[in-house]
Amino acid sequence: MAATGLFLGLKGVLTSDAFLGLIGKSINDIPEYLLTLISVLTDTAFAFLPALICWSAFRKFGGMPVIGFVLGLMLVSPALPNAYAVADINSGVEPIIAFGFIPIVGYQGSVLTALVVGFLGAKLEKKLRAIMPNALDLIFTPFFVLLSMMITGLLILGPLLHFVEAGLVTVVTQLIDIPLGIGGLLIGFIYPLAVMTGMHHLFIMIETTMLANTGFNPLITLCAMYGFANAGTCLGITVKAKKSTVKVTGASATATQLLGVSEPALFGVVMRYSTKPLYVMIACSAVGGAILSLLNVQANSYGLAVVLSPLMYIYDWSQLLAYLVVSVIIFVAAFIITYLFAVPKEVMVEEDEVKVRNAV
Repeated sequence: MAATGLFLGLKGVLTSDAFLGLIGKSINDIPEYLLTLISVLTDTAFAFLPALICWSAFRKFGGMPVIGFVLGLMLVSPALPNAYAVADINSGVEPIIAFGFIPIVGYQGSVLTALVVGFLGAKLEKKLRAIMPNALDLIFTPFFVLLSMMITGLLILGPLLHFVEAGLVTVVTQLIDIPLGIGGLLIGFIYPLAVMTGMHHLFIMIETTMLANTGFNPLITLCAMYGFANAGTCLGITVKAKKSTVKVTGASATATQLLGVSEPALFGVVMRYSTKPLYVMIACSAVGGAILSLLNVQANSYGLAVVLSPLMYIYDWSQLLAYLVVSVIIFVAAFIITYLFAVPKEVMVEEDEVKVRNAV
């Protein structure tokens, strides 16, 4: 998905009027076959997103991944009305109505339906394999899993979870759209707390749905300042600390955070000794989200964090520049504020002093 996002970014640059104007060309000068090949490269992963999610869910929950892949493909089968076409009132495409009241459509861009179907399908497969005779297992276990989960997914879970998923996206979108940067402030404040509780994985589902449906992902932009704020706070503690163990741990944790893994810095340094650094980090994350919300900056991908995250904005130079400037400001602000006001007293005591105190 991250690679596809990079392709989307490059597509946005290479097919933009600004770039084509520099070489004296326009979009009409690009051969149709080339545009088609580019679309294959950039759109395929999102067109078959449920297949990827079901495959991943089956692998995660102990099922046979290839069964999950086939089941996910069924959710976006060409025989079903395309979800995007149904949503377009000008397309003339209508959902198929089963039993007079159940709408049946493809689930292009639907993350929650594919995830739940994958989870239930993997659990069902494990139960069937436990009771199915070995001679029948190879054929009949996949048969019953695919049949039952196809019916469940298209007739029951799909229609129900579609409304849940649409509701979540609507809530987050409305939160993002709160004016004066307040929405970005709230999301920037909430996201570090979500990471602390492990709830941040829910954001990925919403991000993926927004990206698949609109081509943009403003949510990750507002959440991304957490990574820069956490890295700056961790580095501030590391630089000023006198404990050698903190310096070693902090340097490693800061580098890890810059590459996108935040837990070592968050739990190993920022939260470990005092709550002051945590307050600084959350405040900087919230302010960064507010500024980016005011500037209307939004990514066209997901999955890239901190030092790699600017690649999600190469589709537009103004977006890229704004994101880079705000990111650097948040990182530097978190570092300076932490260094001056929020370094815990525990890390300011050298190792020898600690040993003497413990001995006494």
